[in-house]
Amino acid sequence: MFRHNASLEKSPTKPGDHLLTRYSWLRTAPAVSLLVLSLASPAAIAAQPQPFKFANIHFETNSSACDMGIQILFDTDGVTEGKVEDPNEQVVYSFQTALGMEQTHDQTEGFQEHVEPPITDLEDALGCEPSPDAISLAQLLTVWPAGIYDFEGTSGGVLSEGTAKLTHKVPAGPVITAPADGAIVPHDQPLVIRWRKVTTPIIPTLGPVTIVGYHVLVKDLSPPASPGRVPAQLDADVSKDETTFTVPKQYLEPNRMYEFEILATEKGNNQTITEGGVFCTPPVTAPECELE
Repeated sequence: MFRHNASLEKSPTKPGDHLLTRYSWLRTAPAVSLLVLSLASPAAIAAQPQPFKFANIHFETNSSACDMGIQILFDTDGVTEGKVEDPNEQVVYSFQTALGMEQTHDQTEGFQEHVEPPITDLEDALGCEPSPDAISLAQLLTVWPAGIYDFEGTSGGVLSEGTAKLTHKVPAGPVITAPADGAIVPHDQPLVIRWRKVTTPIIPTLGPVTIVGYHVLVKDLSPPASPGRVPAQLDADVSKDETTFTVPKQYLEPNRMYEFEILATEKGNNQTITEGGVFCTPPVTAPECELE
């Protein structure tokens, strides 16, 4: 900040020499010099990393299909490129805004769902039909080791950082007790979905587990009632102490087919789905209430 001028130092009678003398000691005081520089440098302040608003990585397992894969989620103030590194500093996910679009295409939120391969260990334990594409649980967990994953993004020279922890604690899927797959239910009454509390891992080597909540999803599978209408979907988080969820009658319509599932979430964020199949409302009949 204070630049040494050799020519002025040779002429101590010139105006301003008393200033040079006063500040010449800065050249031999690195600590104070650093303080002055930092106070006067907005760029240095702006270079401080910004925290991600949210960062998450977890396994999603489908106990009905015996498959398992990774989901990555994040939220920021806006980044044009970024990456996620595993505990071994290997990049497991990266993204970048198309060149030339940086000024208008900052990404605030991101969701990445990897293909969920069938797992032989789950097929053996849960009785799923063997798949030729299945891999072992050891293969999957080796590729996605437990530990801290680093999230990093940039926009306009500003760095954003975050971390998320991945565990290998995977809960069992909820056992759904009602309604039965293919049930015909009235559209003018609330529908109660029931399941049993989850207390164990999906297989012993992936425990112990602590359940922090459930998630219920109900989706209308019938064609939209009017052109351009998006099929209705109901999503709800449920307390860890609950084993029922009431679908309000306002959601149900006559002559429809609905698909539903329940997820159990472990405190490490890993979650396991159980597919409940479908239920229908009259005048749909029982023989018609099944997926093709």
